[in-house]
Parts: sequence; C-alpha cells; structure tokens
Amino acid sequence: MPAGLSRDFLEQVCQLFFERFNVAGFAVLERPMAQIYATGLLSGVVVDIGYEQSDISPIYEGFILQNTRTSTSIGIRDCENYLANIFRSNQSVMAAASPSDSPCDPQTAQQFLVDFVQHIWKEGLVRVPSDGQTADVPEDEGVTDIAAVLVAGKEKAVIETGMKKKATAKASAAEQARAREIEALDLVTVEFRGHSITVGKERHRFCEPLFDPTLLKPIQQVPVDDTQDQPLPLQDAVGLAVRQAEVDQRQAIWQGLFVTGDLGNHVKGIGVALQSRLSPYILSNPEQQTELQPRSIRVVNVPEYFAEFREKGDRLATFLGTSIVAKIVFNDSQLKSFVSKPDYDERGPHAIIGMSPALF
Repeated sequence: MPAGLSRDFLEQVCQLFFERFNVAGFAVLERPMAQIYATGLLSGVVVDIGYEQSDISPIYEGFILQNTRTSTSIGIRDCENYLANIFRSNQSVMAAASPSDSPCDPQTAQQFLVDFVQHIWKEGLVRVPSDGQTADVPEDEGVTDIAAVLVAGKEKAVIETGMKKKATAKASAAEQARAREIEALDLVTVEFRGHSITVGKERHRFCEPLFDPTLLKPIQQVPVDDTQDQPLPLQDAVGLAVRQAEVDQRQAIWQGLFVTGDLGNHVKGIGVALQSRLSPYILSNPEQQTELQPRSIRVVNVPEYFAEFREKGDRLATFLGTSIVAKIVFNDSQLKSFVSKPDYDERGPHAIIGMSPALF
C-alpha cells in the first residue's frame, strides 16, 4: 500500500478483506518497504517515479521515516510532453504526425507525438547521461566472461552483437562509413503506426524535466509565469528528504539509493544520473569529514540472482518485495505480523494496527 495512509483507512481495508473476500490472513506492507526489501537492504532512500509525481521515502533499519517523506509534482507525463515538444523540430517525426498532403489538427498531432514518445521510452531507446556527461557504450575487447553472461541472462545480446560485428566486417567501405555516421549521430529508425521514423540523440533528453522543471515553462501545458508552485528538481527533493533524517542515520540511507517506478526497466542510467546530481549533498572535502558524515552515495538494484526479474527490472520491485515478505510472514505464525481469521473474530478490524510493526 502507499505509505502514510491513516490507521482508520487501514482498518477499513482490513474489514473489507475479511468480510467481503473472506481471506484467511491479512497483513499490511507499505510500498516503499516492499521496494527496498527487493534490493536486500533495510536502509536506503526509495525514489518512486510515477506518471504524475515522484515520491521519495527515506528508510532506516526497516522503518520508513514518515516525517522525512516528500514528493515532487513532476513525473513521466511531464517528460513525455517535453520530448514531444522537442520532436516538433524533427522533420521525420512531424512528417508522420502531420503529413503535408493531409495535415492533422494540432490536438491530433500532439497526441501522435505523445504516443510516439511513449513508444520510444517503453522500447528502451532512451538513456540518461550523468550530470555533465554523455553516456558512452564500452567497446567489446573480444574477451567474454561466459559465466557472467549466463548469470546475467545476456547471452542473446552477446550473440547478436557478435553477428552484427561479423556483418560489419564484410560490408563495403561506403557501408562502413555510413554505419560509423549513424553510430556517431546515435540514429535509430522506429516503426510506428505504419511509419518509419528516424530519431537521434534528442531522444535522450527525455528525463531532463525531472532534474530541471524550469524546462517545462515554454511548453503550452505549463504557464510561463507560474513560478509560485514550481516543483522541486528530483535531486533537490531527494537531498532535502535525507537531510531531515537524524545525522547518524544519513550514512546508511545514502548507501541504498533505489530508483524505481515504471521507468525502472525502460530508461537506462536513471539511477546513476540521479546519483551524479546528488553530489552537492555529500561532503567532498576529506579534511572536514567525520565518522557520521556520508562519504558516498550507492545506487542499488534488484539482485540478478532473481532470475525471473532479469528482464523485468526494478519496476516490479514492489511485487518482488511483497512476495518475499509474504513468504516469511504467513509461514511463521509465531511472528504475529499478520491478522488471522481468529484474530479478526476476536478483536475486529483494529487488530491490524497491533499486528503490523510499521504501524506501532
């Protein structure tokens, strides 16, 4: 469940499950806790990027620090509108959105652009460079760690890369020159609604509004003079949330930066990009460091030994963490971390409050 729900609401949910669905047992687990459990940690900060807003939840030793939780009203929808606006300067995109021989009305063209942007990022064609850097793909030096490839489930990608290199080696000089040009420009051709659309590096600007919401001002959906309720950049919201934690808790929290949500498995490098922008919140002068001063920020992910989640990534962390907790809690009646049917018959809906550690 979302974090921060009232006890009265949780009692109503407990009553619903027992009296409407006749369940044998019921437990409450807040979503940020499920997400951090999926990484194998008990402390960290969960950044859940949603469609309309992004939630930040610092966690220490298995408990959400409720007084530090915050959110910023910027999410995937803003990124989609921003990139759709950028694509208006791409002739290939606009020729498909509103052909010159049969132009569409502005609303239809805008919807086409937004749908195309959704297709782009969900196909994994977007990556996020670190602050002040561009994302480079390391070259394969010809040495492959077969064991590591198999554990990571990437054998198909390695085979495809090898076949591509062999084909390139046999290509003519003109074809190789064209391939180098495409690689330099980072061009991709996407099939979308019967159109072949070519886009370049501009697609990697998709997540820029998360880190700089002022970029949304020129877009029609955001009033230009609206500065009163300007949402916080994601890095500032995370930094301020962690700063509200106790000083002796911050070092452990910074060692578990976990970025999740729908973007988690589709947009490459978003965790590292956020990490690089959080550096101002870490003391960089070694002479001023103390035992309690955070020295680094560590990005965490769902471990690769969860084979079923290799291709699904971090966006299903909530489901994975909940599954782990359910297996432990419901298989050990001595823990008293869930409400059984006899417990509900004896104490009613209020039983959920006394049998959920996070609600004590």
